[in-house]
Parts: sequence; structure tokens; C-alpha cells
Amino acid sequence: MPSADLEGRLFIDGEFREAKSGKRYDILNPATDQVVAQAADAGPEDVDDAVTAARRAFDDTDWGTDHKFRRHCLEQFQAAMREEAAEFSDILTAESGVPKGIHSTHVDFMIDGMDFWNELTTSFEWERELGPNTVLGMVSDRTVRYQPYGVVGAITPWNAPFMTAIWKVTHAMSTGNTVVLKSAPDTPLTAAKMAQIAAEKTDIPAGVFNTLSSADKGIVGDAMTADPRIDLFHFTGSPGVGQRIMERAANGIRKVVLELGGKSANIILPDADLDQACGMATMMCMTSSGQGCALGTRAIVHADVYDDVVARLQAIIGMIPWGDPTDPGTIVGPIIRQEQLVRMEGLVARAREAGARILVGGERGEVNGKANWYKPTLIVDVAPDAEIAQTEVFGPVLSVIRYEGDDDEAVRIANNTRYGLSSYIQSSDEDRARRVANKLRAGTVNIGASFYLGADSPFGGWGISGLGVEHGIEGFREYLQVKTISTPGK
Repeated sequence: MPSADLEGRLFIDGEFREAKSGKRYDILNPATDQVVAQAADAGPEDVDDAVTAARRAFDDTDWGTDHKFRRHCLEQFQAAMREEAAEFSDILTAESGVPKGIHSTHVDFMIDGMDFWNELTTSFEWERELGPNTVLGMVSDRTVRYQPYGVVGAITPWNAPFMTAIWKVTHAMSTGNTVVLKSAPDTPLTAAKMAQIAAEKTDIPAGVFNTLSSADKGIVGDAMTADPRIDLFHFTGSPGVGQRIMERAANGIRKVVLELGGKSANIILPDADLDQACGMATMMCMTSSGQGCALGTRAIVHADVYDDVVARLQAIIGMIPWGDPTDPGTIVGPIIRQEQLVRMEGLVARAREAGARILVGGERGEVNGKANWYKPTLIVDVAPDAEIAQTEVFGPVLSVIRYEGDDDEAVRIANNTRYGLSSYIQSSDEDRARRVANKLRAGTVNIGASFYLGADSPFGGWGISGLGVEHGIEGFREYLQVKTISTPGK
């Protein structure tokens, strides 16, 4: 478990400090309800200080133009985080309940992925020549130049605090921006640990990286979006909050990049290898305790294989290990807080009332007297328009929808949602699967035993699942403004 002296203060302008109000709040372990640590409870005055520091670091230093120095700092940051990976793993489980068994993806894989961003810091084509062009009787040479926006306001969720923080922080810094990182109220310790590493083990200048924590979901976020000195907002979370950020960022016409969750479909075509298809359907719904935005939470299954698929899913999901998140064998850990459990219970109860059948789970689980789990749940005979098929549950709940028509019918059902983050297709015919993939309204499509995730692979949503992308060259460019410079032709 994490050490007792975990850092929980704000990190502003290169220094750790308490909130100006002096307030702190408890960070609870979702598995035990025990206090893990305390965090500083920031207010608008602390936001002002953090943005002031980030603004100064961008405007008054060469951080945005010295690509070699930035790469040096980021490589230091990566090496130090790699050394502290075990500590990050302990913090992740303690504050968010993410099971230890998947930390290789949440922590190690993400640290390794920094290679891509470190390399881009110096290899990216920051300027390119277009060559001469004649217009209005003048010959002009033109240069396209990429420059950072300035100050990035990054806001992360509780379900994957290390993963989303490292994405936003390294994306912002590698492109030459400075960053103010606001963590979710439940999970500020990961960001504080990152700040501690940046302060003690890197040459990152003061003000380039700042962190904020707050017990209230909205106070600090609203103060950030109200501050015109923040040039770009990068948010992962719910569509409702994303829309609010976008509305507030419209004041000043500031850029937003939003990743806002999903209700991803997993289409099981009648020619699928059912052993593989059902294994993937289970894994890509239940991993991370079902608390993942891109997970396949709707299985859309052809009538020819429906009964067989349901029987297989019932057997597999009934055996999924749930419980202690520190046990490497656990797949489903605790849910972050009681309000999420209550919400889940309501969704499942209403699905049953609407005519769906609950074959596995459908209730809370208790460990050591704490009913902080929701058992892996299988709901079948779900109507395509049902609430449970349209709403992001954000828990270990798989809904199964039956269809009888051709592949276009499966596509129609899959696209029958306002979300469009990810999707899955199970078929033994890759060409057929690709034809279906091309028709799906989703930012990523995963065929068979594959998954898109990688630092070089763009990730973003369609519909209410978001705006813009993370990762890849495309994600790098999200943090850059484009400027064209014209000079007299030679």
C-alpha cells in the first residue's frame, strides 16, 4: 500500500503548498472506506495562482520553442516515473480501486508510450516550406509553422487517473504548452505524485506543470473555464460536464478537446468464432470493473447464434473474480462511491421492469462488511431503445441485444445511440468485418482479438462522445496552432 506520507498538496509555480483557505479533505479507499491521505481543497484564488504561474512560464521563457530542452525534461520525467511505477500502482488502487491485475495497461504501458511523444518533440516538422506561389502579381514563398497554444487547462476523471493524467500532461508539455492539471475530487494523489517527480527529478521549469485538487466537482473547474488566460481545455469525463466546458470556453473562442464516454457496441456476426467472440465480449466489458469509457457494453448478437452466445456469456460472467483490488486475480474491483452504486442499481432495476432478464449478478457484492462492489452482471433480451442500451452505466454490466436481419441491421442498432466512442466486431471474415467497420459511427473500431490502444493511434469520439482526439500525430496537433508566413519570392 502507499506510504503514509503521500503528497496531497497543490503544486503551483514549482512549489508544493496548501490551499489558501487552509482546507483539506479526505481521500477514501473505495474498497475499505479508510482514509488513504488528505488533499488540499483548492478554491478560485488557487486557480488564479496556478494559471498565473503557467502563463508566466509560457510567455516569459523559451519552453515553447526549445524543443531539445523539452525532450530532455520529458525523458527525465519518463525515467523517473518508470522508477516509481510500483508506487503509482499502489496509489492507483488505493484512491480509485483499479484492480492490480490490469496495472500493466494503466501504468507501465502508458509510461512506455511516452517514447512516442518524446521523439515527436524534436522530430515533428515544426515548419515546412510550401514553395513559391504567384498571386496579385506577386511571387511569394510560404512557410507553415506550428506553435503551442499557451496554457492548457487539463481536467481528468476518477476511473483512470494515471492514464488520463499522463496523456494530458505529456501531450501538453511535449508540444510546448504549459499545463494546469485538475484531478477528479476522488483521485488527486496520482497527479500530486507526478508533480513530486517533476519537482525532484527533472529540470522542468517552475510554472510549466501545476496541479490542483478540490473536494467540490465544479468550483475549481468553473474558475478555470472562466479564466481567459487558459487557451485550450482538454477534458475527459461526462457529456454534461463537457458541454458546460465547451459553452464556457466559447467566451473568448478558446479551443476544447473533449473525450466524453460511450455506449460502445460489440457486434457478434453469425459467422463469428464464438469462443473468441464471447471471451472478447466479456473481457472488453468487465475489465477495469466496467469503469472504462471505450468498453463494449452492448453486445449485438445475431439470432442464429443468440442462444449459444447467451449461454456462453452466462457461464463466463458467472465465474469472473471480483473483490479485493490488490489481488492480482481480481477483474472487478470496487465502485468509486455510493452514488455510482445507487445509480447502477436503478438502471438495472428499470431494465428488469422493462422486460429484460438478469441472468448473472444484478446486485451489490460485499467484502469484509463493505458493500462497495457491483457484481459482474449480464442482462439479456434488451431492446435497442431501452434505457440500459442507451445510457452509459460505467460499471460491470453487459447488455445483450438480439437482431435477426443482415449486417446493415446490426449496424443500424449499433449506430442507434448518441455516443460514438468505440465499437467491436466479431466475425471470421475480416473483409466482412471491415465493411461493417466502415459504416459504424465511432472513433475507434476493434475487429476480433484486437484493440486500438497505442501512443501512435488517434483516439476520439463521434457524437456526444467528444471532440478532437488524443494520441498519434493527430493528437499532437490538437495542442498546436497553425501559422502561415509569406515572404517575397526569391
